[in-house]
Amino acid sequence: MALTEADLKNLPETGIDPVNPGKYQGLLEDLQGNILKGHGREHSVHLFVQWKPGQIQGAKEWIQAFTRTYVTSAKQQADEALRYKQEGIAGTIFANVFFSRKGYEALEFEPFQVPKDQPFTMGMKNSQIRDFLGDPEVKQWEVGYQNEIHALILIADDHLLKLLQAVNQITAKLRQVAIILHREDGFILRNQAGQVIEHFGFVDGVSQPLFLKRDIVKAQTNDSDFSQWDPRASLDILLVKDHNGKTEDSYGSYLVYRKLEQDVKAFRADQQKLAQTLNINNDLAGALVMGRFADGTPVTKSDIPTYAVTPTNNFNYDADVDATKCPFHAHIRKTNPRGDTGRVESSPGFDEALAVEKNHRIARRAISYGENDTNQAPQTGSGLLFLCFQANIENQFNFMQARWSNPDRFVQVGVGPDPVIGQPEGTQKWPKKWGEADTQEYGFKLWAFMKGGEYFFAPSISFLTHLG
Repeated sequence: MALTEADLKNLPETGIDPVNPGKYQGLLEDLQGNILKGHGREHSVHLFVQWKPGQIQGAKEWIQAFTRTYVTSAKQQADEALRYKQEGIAGTIFANVFFSRKGYEALEFEPFQVPKDQPFTMGMKNSQIRDFLGDPEVKQWEVGYQNEIHALILIADDHLLKLLQAVNQITAKLRQVAIILHREDGFILRNQAGQVIEHFGFVDGVSQPLFLKRDIVKAQTNDSDFSQWDPRASLDILLVKDHNGKTEDSYGSYLVYRKLEQDVKAFRADQQKLAQTLNINNDLAGALVMGRFADGTPVTKSDIPTYAVTPTNNFNYDADVDATKCPFHAHIRKTNPRGDTGRVESSPGFDEALAVEKNHRIARRAISYGENDTNQAPQTGSGLLFLCFQANIENQFNFMQARWSNPDRFVQVGVGPDPVIGQPEGTQKWPKKWGEADTQEYGFKLWAFMKGGEYFFAPSISFLTHLG
């Protein structure tokens, strides 16, 4: 029996159990991995391709063969993760296939067969989308992203040599039916404590919506309860029906991909300058920018790092409504206000506002690129390959970027933009060259630069294996 809207909206209290999935069995078997939970591999290669016009049938056959050999289902991913935990047996090479709207069209699918999310159909290069997000003109993007991208092939593994050997074998056949426009090589960056971080040095991926039992149980173990923040989420913020799928429970998800270059040297210099201006230590200065200390400790709960291996996510701003501990402009407060919108005048009420906020959440699957020595401070060539999944791009990533991160009036007038990912409102304000932004013009410094990206859809596995 097919899953219903209620099944997507009302998960079991402890989430889906991949070991005993019950009615979610078919969903897990036909859904690509990396969506409900990050693939967890240490290294990944992202190939951006354009199908050759005279090789469309060959492209479809390549996709079918690649899917059967490499693409990992959510069920397989969960089974391999459990086997590794219990027996130490590493999983297979992990892979995803994602299509852009142009990719569907290039494969000769009819308009009614193409996913209907509006930003997805418009594409990230569309001038209205760029204006809305505050993105730079396409001519300022890296060349590989300026072309018409049809698909993104993601390949990942823990062992770099094994991964590169597989990529070489895969691309040899792929080049027969497609042009490889661009390639990104990503890796997990870690601090000395082994925590996953981004190039500015802060723990990344702490606050994620959780869908699976093992993740929810782990979070409850770490935080004892969800008294201040409940990370559990329903599938309807992540999944949409894949009408091209061949099973009654064929689902997919929309992927937002953005390459963000980070100016680490400038960030560290400004962090130090802020510490001197406020007469505070460097750690606290960074926490006021991010909302967490580098080790992940929320600044609203502590004014010093706690150095917990797994930082708490069980917090809100009930005891910090005036933002005297965590500023309103701090990155994590801008992108996840945890009920702040329910405290402003004309608010519909705290509980209702919090529920609306939670519907804007995204499932982040970012990975670093560039310099892998955390002692270095690169200005260019390093940053984050930002990936996130959602059911509605307009209501989730685009909303978060354009309505929360960019404006200086959220959550209150004059708060300022998100100091980390906030972008000048309107592409006309972008500097002519990367790195020319300054405080006087924008009211804040740009430390992260959007270098290119695209919107994709992650189709069901049954669709990928039955392309005709």
